[in-house]
Amino acid sequence: MLLQGGCARPPEHAAPVAMEGCGDPQAQAWYLLPLPAVEPSDDRPPFIDFTEFARANYVARLRDLGDLPEPSFRCGSVPVQAYRFIWDPAFFPGVAIRAQRNAAGQAWIVGRSARDFEIPASSPGRPSAVIKGGTCAPPRALSTQEWKAIAAAFSLLQGEDSSAGLDGSTWMFESVVDGEQRWFARWVPRDPAFRNTGRMMVELAGCTDTLQGME
Repeated sequence: MLLQGGCARPPEHAAPVAMEGCGDPQAQAWYLLPLPAVEPSDDRPPFIDFTEFARANYVARLRDLGDLPEPSFRCGSVPVQAYRFIWDPAFFPGVAIRAQRNAAGQAWIVGRSARDFEIPASSPGRPSAVIKGGTCAPPRALSTQEWKAIAAAFSLLQGEDSSAGLDGSTWMFESVVDGEQRWFARWVPRDPAFRNTGRMMVELAGCTDTLQGME
């Protein structure tokens, strides 16, 4: 899926948001550009549209991080080049990892765990269960070699994949480079390009317990 970003710009040149959908932080378009128009068809398979489900889930994960939501690559004040990976397992909190570089060429990476979530008790009088998220290292600067490795890995991500399941995990990737926004989602990806890119982002961000839990 290739999306043309309309209002991603360096922080020092950020202007008041004017693009359609950017003024409403509750709108899905706050994070993703609308999909291209598709002619309705009676031949669609009778199961969930994984892409639409993953897009909605992506927005929820960007907002559900316990403190501040992740910045929008489309409408927010982001650098000229940025990459983001979200690992979203079915039954545990996931992580959101963002690498970006400013106009001066300084690059850094930050990993953030989704907030802990509570599973209600199965019957009255029983305690609820709390599923705790993982931890990541503090934000840190990236070396030139590390930044080049991230950029090269994301450039290899291509194609469409509609496979989905009820468990496992969804791997979501977003990038903005010189105003061009790209987004991909894969459920338990088998393609090494996606698996290697996701694992590399987790490793560079120092989310070691997450790395151990990835399939």
